Amino acid sequence: MKKIYLTFGLLSLGMMFSSCEEEVEEVNGIRVEYPEELDDLDEFEAFSLKPYNIEALIYIPDATANIGASTAPEMIHELNGYQWDLRVGQNFHLTIEDWGTDDAFKDYLMQLEDQKVYTIEFLEKEDNFAYYKAKLNVKGKGDNENVGVEHTTYHVVAQHTIEGVNYLFKTNKDGHPKPITDYMAKSVKSVKPITEAS
Repeated sequence: MKKIYLTFGLLSLGMMFSSCEEEVEEVNGIRVEYPEELDDLDEFEAFSLKPYNIEALIYIPDATANIGASTAPEMIHELNGYQWDLRVGQNFHLTIEDWGTDDAFKDYLMQLEDQKVYTIEFLEKEDNFAYYKAKLNVKGKGDNENVGVEHTTYHVVAQHTIEGVNYLFKTNKDGHPKPITDYMAKSVKSVKPITEAS
């Protein structure tokens, strides 16, 4: 009897470890494998970029995220253009740029270092992902209450290579408050190339 329980226990443990490594998701005939670190996408829904000529899937906040994302996602893209604007409600606005084979992420970080308008503080930085805080450099206060007021925004940027093309996924240039940007960080990390389900 003990041998049966031990064998069953070992089989169950083996299945748990093998299923934790990657999860296969199928949405509308699209199969995507997600690593274990993206298991916390409970308040997100899959969104295919395939209709917009990007062979990838991204997870975006759903109505349960409580960030004003109860409306249907909207993608704005000019025909034959190299930029897409993905909006989910009024608060969530991501920009996607096609950089061909250029290293867009490296170029983006260099531009951040060269600018003098904001003080940049990286909250998270990896090979192809960065989450940072931008604080406006204030030079003095005047009679106008808007002059000299501290201004801080949060931004994310991630580069994904899809079918040999480097795409930059980033917050819009104005940035967002931190709670919104926390959701955006998960979204830009969740991007995965897609394959047709068999």
